[in-house]
Amino acid sequence: MSAMAHAPARTPLDRLAAGLLLVVLALGCMALFIGIPVAVLWGLSKITDSFLAHFLGGLVGIPLAMILFASALFRVNGLYLRMTVDFSDDDEWDDLDGRPTLRRRGPLEPLLVASFAVALVAFVIWFLFFAENPNPAAF
Repeated sequence: MSAMAHAPARTPLDRLAAGLLLVVLALGCMALFIGIPVAVLWGLSKITDSFLAHFLGGLVGIPLAMILFASALFRVNGLYLRMTVDFSDDDEWDDLDGRPTLRRRGPLEPLLVASFAVALVAFVIWFLFFAENPNPAAF
């Protein structure tokens, strides 16, 4: 008898919770590529007037904030997988460090790729049509 036969039935509340987690993942992916850089640069503009401090703070702060936020997205993805995936004997298992581990990816990877593409298009549109020419004397 396979493990699928013993899997609990999904209730409407379970499906609603999984749908909400999917929405959280989608919004979080957009925030990762658009919200975090904008928030860090805006915050730096409020605490420093120096161009060099703003530049270096963004250079260090944005990747660090993105790493921390991505780890939270990874945990939400894991929760989504635990709520939606039924593990069976037919699943593919990888052998990592002598321990068999089930590798499930979930929706996080395609959402990250799609949100990166949206962020890239938004940046190009902003750069081509809305960005102002900075005053070189200000630097």
